[in-house]
Amino acid sequence: MGAMKSVLQTILLVAIIFVLAVLAEQITPLKQLTDFLDRNPQPYKAISMGASIIGWILMAGVIAYGLWTHGKPMTEDEALRFMETNASSPNINRHFKGRVKGREFHTEVTLREIKDAWQSGDWKHDSRWWPIFVGLLALTLIAFGMFGFFFVIGAPLVKLICAGVLAYAVIMTTWAFWNA
Repeated sequence: MGAMKSVLQTILLVAIIFVLAVLAEQITPLKQLTDFLDRNPQPYKAISMGASIIGWILMAGVIAYGLWTHGKPMTEDEALRFMETNASSPNINRHFKGRVKGREFHTEVTLREIKDAWQSGDWKHDSRWWPIFVGLLALTLIAFGMFGFFFVIGAPLVKLICAGVLAYAVIMTTWAFWNA
């Protein structure tokens, strides 16, 4: 019974996506935008790819900075446990022979603390805020770069989905910061 319900839900989802794809093709401004971007993908493709690449580089830098400045060595047991259970897929248990080394760092802040640090200017003078703000910038570049790339190269339905996801993320994040 559960498998049949799952199959029916999948069929319904495919039907809804098909209907949305057909409807999206009928929206004239969206069709015109798609045609324009198909004929002129540059510089939009390059900008979106560049934003994403810069975002990933910044994120890698933030992680490296955090590990270097705020990180602590993991015990061999912690590193082994992490490698056996957390790496890649948590549903697969792995076993390792030999010595295992690891390093970790944790930082937690609330949206209220981020907002206060920004408004007071503490982030300019307190280096513990730099990785947080650079990480937020990196996440923004990654999101806009990756969704923007698929917006540029995608069909009208893909454009609607990407624009909707980004609009939702911006609105909800802005709302959360506003209320923090």
